[in-house]
Amino acid sequence: MKFANEPHWQHLPFIFCVALSLSISLLLPLASIAADDPAMDEEQFFTLSNGTNLRSFGGPEVRKLLSRQKGGGVSFGAKQEKQYCRLKKSAQIQWCLSDLETGDVISSSPNAGDVFFGASASKVFVAATLLDKQNGEISKKQLILMTRMIVRSSNPAWKELQCQCGTDGSDDAGRQAVHAFIQKMGYENLRAFQGWMTRPDGSKLHGNELNSLDVAQFLFDTYHNRYPGAEILWKIMQGTRTGSKKINKYTPSSIYIAGKTGTYHGPNESKATIKHAAIKARNHIAVFNINGKYYSLTILSNTGKDEDVAVLGGGLMREYLGVEKSVQCPDEKKE
Repeated sequence: MKFANEPHWQHLPFIFCVALSLSISLLLPLASIAADDPAMDEEQFFTLSNGTNLRSFGGPEVRKLLSRQKGGGVSFGAKQEKQYCRLKKSAQIQWCLSDLETGDVISSSPNAGDVFFGASASKVFVAATLLDKQNGEISKKQLILMTRMIVRSSNPAWKELQCQCGTDGSDDAGRQAVHAFIQKMGYENLRAFQGWMTRPDGSKLHGNELNSLDVAQFLFDTYHNRYPGAEILWKIMQGTRTGSKKINKYTPSSIYIAGKTGTYHGPNESKATIKHAAIKARNHIAVFNINGKYYSLTILSNTGKDEDVAVLGGGLMREYLGVEKSVQCPDEKKE
């Protein structure tokens, strides 16, 4: 499988103006984020292609939050390998591992297109919707809120920014805007807005529903600047600090890892689309660079255990990306 190489959104002018003092904007060619060299220092890394330093623009709070995170470097032994092979067969967890340069799907679970509860992993779509709406421009206040939402997973920032996505600042207008962005980008079987959306006919539509294939396509589109402001979101994701017990844990300490996590326990309010008796979400969408090449790994889990996400992530890296000692499940045959 390979992700679409053509952008889904209507062609926009490639060059946007730099706002005077309260906002920033991007130069958005349809190309990968070429300036994203892991060897850069923090100041260079968090400087956009138009020369704007996000850490300086956002002030002390953003400067403190925007620092790249590395893998936890925890040893992946026989116990983890056995658990990894068991998890690959579980219907309670799904994944998609892909090459961000080419769009090739390296490995995905049979249920990778099924709907799981997104929890806070959905926040990246709210950020993308707002950036797209504003043609890649963002104010200092919005940058602070977006950094809180992604790096610290702030729920108040999530709700505020979603409202700003809409036409009138209301909850429902924000949800409709996020849903419209998803449809414009061509993501299927995905509802990334927070809460319940009221449609024009008065019926309700449940949000926060993801699948790993569409999330992987979104990460591919973000890496390749396929909506205005994608570079800003890409940079902010590098600071995420909530993954230490998930995919980060068994990632070697030499590897920078970014993304967004999600955790939620509660009743399943949308049994028509989410086929779980109850929600025990442990999610992690991650991007990382191994030997100069970027990959994405999306894991959506309903097992209720961070360790399951950590082990599956560590195993997939070792089986398919040549990280440390390779693992292979005994009942699987390589073609």
